[in-house]
Amino acid sequence: MNTVLFDHPEFDNHVNVYMHFDEATGLKAITAVHRAWNGKPAVGGCRLRNYADAQEAFTDVLRLSRGMTYKSVLAGLDYGGSKSVMIANPETIDRRATFLAMGDFVESLGGKVKTGVDVGLSADDVEVMAERTAHLGGRAGLAPDLVTAYGVLTSILAAARHRYGSDDLSGRRVAVQGLGKVGFKLVELLLERGAQVVAAEVQADAVERARSSLGIEIVDPAVIHAQPVDIYSPCALGMVINDDSIGQIQADIVAGAANNQLTKPHHGVELARRGVLYVPDYIVNCGGLLAVAGDLEKSDDAWVWNKVNEIAVTLDEVFTLADERAIATSHAADLIGAERIAGFDACQPRAAA
Repeated sequence: MNTVLFDHPEFDNHVNVYMHFDEATGLKAITAVHRAWNGKPAVGGCRLRNYADAQEAFTDVLRLSRGMTYKSVLAGLDYGGSKSVMIANPETIDRRATFLAMGDFVESLGGKVKTGVDVGLSADDVEVMAERTAHLGGRAGLAPDLVTAYGVLTSILAAARHRYGSDDLSGRRVAVQGLGKVGFKLVELLLERGAQVVAAEVQADAVERARSSLGIEIVDPAVIHAQPVDIYSPCALGMVINDDSIGQIQADIVAGAANNQLTKPHHGVELARRGVLYVPDYIVNCGGLLAVAGDLEKSDDAWVWNKVNEIAVTLDEVFTLADERAIATSHAADLIGAERIAGFDACQPRAAA
């Protein structure tokens, strides 16, 4: 296993990877800690997904935990990143028993990790986990999905100012991929600003809700990225920008809540070459982390909203660096993030784990 870990292309000096199997429920879970500083827990959500195999889950958890560290430092926080993935079929599991088992796993880590809602989980699932562990975030104060949606809007406005010289969205066409809690709220916010929205979603009930309450155009998820729009906002699963899709994107701007939107780093370079302004996903979607950090730091709502507003400042720094050096925005964000991480690594010893 060590050979697989240390030679894995997504391994980035992760400090710990924990694996868990619960025989009673069949739960298989992995938690990866990318960094941990100052004796603080590493922070990152827990996702439930019917992965094709353990290797796919392993790749996902390494990428996502690394992304959480970059998300944290670019949001002005000093939490290292972690991620937990549950390898299970959400349609067939005994949900309560499985999340009790996941709570036991989190508890066994002794506070090294704080986790919470991510893809595939609901607030109710986290409350079940809370019966077995207190090492959870985002259960008090502002809802992470709400703050994330506002963070995506803030990012879209910053990108529009950079590309168009104005953040007026009146008449701008936006394609939103995914109508979960974040995507649905984002659509509401975009409509309030006069944008024209086309969306896609795989869940039939979410599609019906959007049609009936928002009155927006719905298209097949397979073609949402290729719509003739100004802004493409991926808000579902990652790796949607790949060799097949990249040439079909017609938008000027890509800015969404999904993690790991670029399948490979060169896709960020290719977007830039094509004249598409890519807004790095781990900056765009940091709102959920800010809500959790506000909870952990016992800060008030105003602190969280001020941090959301600072997303625009961070993006201006990224856009400026990319323009000055004629590099992709994805590369510019990575450079800024890597410099901040190196500073923490050098000056603040990682917590023993």
